Amino acid sequence: MKKLKLPKITITRADLILAAGATTLTLVCLFLLGVPAFRHFEARAHEATVRGNAATLQLAAETYAASHQGQYPTDPLDLIPYLPGDVAPPNPYSGKPSVFKGLPGDCTYRSPTNGQDYLIEAWGPGKKDQPRRLALLHGRRP
Repeated sequence: MKKLKLPKITITRADLILAAGATTLTLVCLFLLGVPAFRHFEARAHEATVRGNAATLQLAAETYAASHQGQYPTDPLDLIPYLPGDVAPPNPYSGKPSVFKGLPGDCTYRSPTNGQDYLIEAWGPGKKDQPRRLALLHGRRP
């Protein structure tokens, strides 16, 4: 059996610099493409959290009505004892509890017919610093 002779390869300093530059360029391109995708997924996660908070408020409103002969609360603060931990859901953008004002990341609650029904709106950021409605949940007394 004959042994193969491989040619001797010499690596110069210029080859190392070129390889390091190519690797750095590749990593920079991946980073530049990855940041917008990460921000997009982060925004979608915040919106999902706000929609979940609205669903939690809806559950609290229905639980309140079950305890009050089918009457829904007229004030959103009446829902607080029916929420997890007895606190308003957190705003995913600020981390603070919701204030029920319709700010981005906040939810609003109102009862247009004085306890016979309710409307819950979930709000996210929109264009030109205007809130955008993400979800509308409602219920009506049977």
